[in-house]
Amino acid sequence: MTPKTTLYMVVCFLQLCIVKGQTICERQIIAEWRVEPKHVVMEWTLRRNICTDFYSECWNVNKNITKEDKNLSVPQICPVQLQLGDSLFISSEPSFQSYGMNLINVSKEEFINCPKTIFLEEQQIFVCQVRGLHKVDPTWLSVGTHYFAELHKRGPHLCNMGLRLNVTVKQQLCQETPNAPLCSKHGRCLSHVWEKQYSCHCFSQYSGKFCQNFNVCSTKPCHNDASCIEKSEGTRNSYECACPPEFSGKNCTEIVGQCQPHTCFNGNCSNVTPNTFLCECDKGFTVFTYGG
Repeated sequence: MTPKTTLYMVVCFLQLCIVKGQTICERQIIAEWRVEPKHVVMEWTLRRNICTDFYSECWNVNKNITKEDKNLSVPQICPVQLQLGDSLFISSEPSFQSYGMNLINVSKEEFINCPKTIFLEEQQIFVCQVRGLHKVDPTWLSVGTHYFAELHKRGPHLCNMGLRLNVTVKQQLCQETPNAPLCSKHGRCLSHVWEKQYSCHCFSQYSGKFCQNFNVCSTKPCHNDASCIEKSEGTRNSYECACPPEFSGKNCTEIVGQCQPHTCFNGNCSNVTPNTFLCECDKGFTVFTYGG
């Protein structure tokens, strides 16, 4: 064994001692779509950010674990989630740079069990060995979940110790057309950590996949315990009020009947139609209505 190999083994042993400590990955449970892409740098090291428990450590959430998820509870670098268009850089641990290390794209099964020494050249993430900072080519970052693992020519295999990375790339489904504003400016484009894409979460008075529909009934236009019924008229949303028997008019504010002396207290009575009237209140007084 050469002095160089011995030093490498010592470094790996020291790193493994550090890995024994529990790591809770920091992450946002709900993320909002960024208009501009960003650069993300992942440190390819065993010294920190190695998690094991798939939910409580790697994703920092409480969730009932399934058999499939349990298989993913292996030592690994804290998983990363990217927007489509983000750039990913791998920063290699300096002590690894002399040992012919590269990253390969593997299947989920190979990620869990770690890849064997036999692999296809097209699986390699980088055309050269990892030394310092390397940018992952965008072709490896299409929409979906990708699994990267270490592979080097000599020295101990470090995949089982945690040198593997789960990368999820998400797209947004928040625009009706490419140039349209996100969620029609009537909501927020969000993604929960477990969702596969970003989608619209509409403000209270809007609905639809892109928050393009205004819920006119949410403004409570119907008075006196009337029911509001939304109607679609072409591209416009309209409504109709189903009034109680003693009220009428578009918003059920007109009282069925005709003006009589002293019908309206503290105000003037006005006939609206042959069958309905309104009370116009004096300053400081309001019309009493039922239910709003």
